[in-house]
Amino acid sequence: MLYQVFRPFRLLHRFLVDKKYPQGAYIAERYRVIRKLGSGSYGTTYLCVDSIQQKTCTVKQLRRSRQGRKKYFRMFQQEYKLLSELKHPSIPSASSFFHTDDGYFFVMDFVSGENLEQHIFDTKKQYYEKEALALTIDVAQVVDYLHTRRIYHGDIRIPNVMLAAGHASLIDFGLAKQFSGPKSLEEQSRLEQDLFDLGDILLYLLYTTFEKTTKKALPWTEELTLSPACKHVLERLLGIQEPFPSVSETIDALRKTKEAAD
Repeated sequence: MLYQVFRPFRLLHRFLVDKKYPQGAYIAERYRVIRKLGSGSYGTTYLCVDSIQQKTCTVKQLRRSRQGRKKYFRMFQQEYKLLSELKHPSIPSASSFFHTDDGYFFVMDFVSGENLEQHIFDTKKQYYEKEALALTIDVAQVVDYLHTRRIYHGDIRIPNVMLAAGHASLIDFGLAKQFSGPKSLEEQSRLEQDLFDLGDILLYLLYTTFEKTTKKALPWTEELTLSPACKHVLERLLGIQEPFPSVSETIDALRKTKEAAD
């Protein structure tokens, strides 16, 4: 009840405090805003032109309404640190962290293309089993790169998968976390969450070919016509059967299933 009472005031506070940069405005007198790309729980991203290097980039701002809470500032710093250390063609690299009167920012590569959600909505693309498996493998390979460094994304969703020429990139590392030292229950939980998210992406892709013929809601195991191997992989990813112990073993299973569909 208290949450429902105070939520409108929090939303009003965010609206009044969080500065939004219009098209043509400059951030730190250097980055000219082309357009706003999106907003998350603690950050807002803009597509910009770096007036010094004369190239497009993405500038992420920590919302001013979040700057008073150490939790969000730590998450913002951690996201920058991770992206500045990762070197992968399918992950945007961060290049600088700075502060102005409007708050904290960092700069990262701009990932071209459109997110998977937009792509499917705009093009009405249908992913049959073989294509769905191929794209899921593409995403899983990026996740495997992270997991070998004990980094877990924590938010692998279709809006965070970018497509360019059919190739997948992974963005939005705001919830990502890197572990060190002995393995913990939290790390295992993070691993299982990333695996579940991969299964959720595969299931979403497979549903692009589904045409509902009845009003009755049925489980995906009854609505979709899948090969036994694909169904088995999905059930393991979604935790219905024994989960995969790693992303690398998931990729092996996905590849075998795809080869069987050839």
